[in-house]
Amino acid sequence: MLSPHHYYFNVFRILGDLSHTVSKCILIWAIHANRSAEGISLITQILYAVVFCSRYLDLFWTKPSRMPWNFVLKLFYIGSSFYIILLMTRAYARTREREKAWKFGAFCLAGSTVAAPLVLLIFKKWHHYDFHLVMWTLSEILESVCVLPQLILLRQTSVPTVIDSFYLVTLGSYRAFYILNWFVRYFGAEHHFEPIAPIFGTVQTALYLDFAWVYWTRQRVKLRNGGVVDSDDLNRGWLVSHLAPRNDGGGEEQAASLSEQDPREQGSTGGGIKWGPRGISVSADDEPAGEVRR
Repeated sequence: MLSPHHYYFNVFRILGDLSHTVSKCILIWAIHANRSAEGISLITQILYAVVFCSRYLDLFWTKPSRMPWNFVLKLFYIGSSFYIILLMTRAYARTREREKAWKFGAFCLAGSTVAAPLVLLIFKKWHHYDFHLVMWTLSEILESVCVLPQLILLRQTSVPTVIDSFYLVTLGSYRAFYILNWFVRYFGAEHHFEPIAPIFGTVQTALYLDFAWVYWTRQRVKLRNGGVVDSDDLNRGWLVSHLAPRNDGGGEEQAASLSEQDPREQGSTGGGIKWGPRGISVSADDEPAGEVRR
């Protein structure tokens, strides 16, 4: 049999942790570099903070020396999540999300809270029922769906975003590596299988893959620092299009999604990208109709 320490440090587990950590660093760097949090869903970031706080309750009773790698990363995930929320609410402009998006985020949280004890009852039975395990199960379910407000925001608005392909690749590969880690644990000498994390991890990975397909399918509107997305293109994604039906509300929808942008930042950014009215980049290869390069 493998030792417990061998599991924690198999190559796919390490790559998954590193990918997750790098994705957080990329997002924080992008916000600071652009001096803006446009296109980032505050709802998703709040849900991520809930995920990590509910998952890592063992920080209160586990000695750091027992698993230093896990201890440091758990603190980083919690701290970075709240730091991103602080940047979005106190430091930089962000995209205002509509009331429906907030209701959807609340539904994800409430649904995960209700589902957690039921899922735990199905897979673990009564003799494994305790508060810590319920909260861990809640975090697994919630993490699988908390990206949806972010996908909806990018799908239903045309505001620029600081999110780029590097962030999407690292965030998406995080769970992909974990799936490989679960295969290694099951088919390797350990023969361990815990169904809850693989099931909801697969759901989460499917959402990322669907969005990645949409993201790279067409390049119609270049956004900040070269990120590419267009609300029409998101109709190509099967999962996203079914979970977030498009609302062609015209001007009213566009007005509701405008960010609180400082007028002084309407000009050039550090990277030399210029911005027209409504925040659409006018330095893209395919310029938006009606915009004039300044």
